[in-house]
Amino acid sequence: MTPEDPVRVVARRVRELRRRKGWTAAQLGEALTREGVSWDRFTVSNLENGKRQNITLTELLALALVLDVALVHLFVPLNDNAVKVTPNRAEDADTVRAWVRGEEPMPGMDERIFMTEVAIADLIRARRASRNE
Repeated sequence: MTPEDPVRVVARRVRELRRRKGWTAAQLGEALTREGVSWDRFTVSNLENGKRQNITLTELLALALVLDVALVHLFVPLNDNAVKVTPNRAEDADTVRAWVRGEEPMPGMDERIFMTEVAIADLIRARRASRNE
């Protein structure tokens, strides 16, 4: 199967989540605008229809917020299809989700570096969780 482009995944997920909430494209645009991201129904439609080929991190964060979903589930498929991580690299969705969540490095990454770049709060939670096992 051809790896999925993350922006296309976002477009598909936005449409699914918007419809699940019973919102029109205009209503999603209004919700985003209230969060400081000036979108209208045309911007939403352009994304969902593939006419918009990119999305900013600020827009992605706002979409996740107003659609009530974890950020990772907007740009990584819910199935295990391959997803493009870069234009030249694709990995299965489970691997990408674990990487995005900070659980596992991508294949080929230096695991020692990956594991040292962790927030103190995450280390404390991990320590507590291991004590409770």
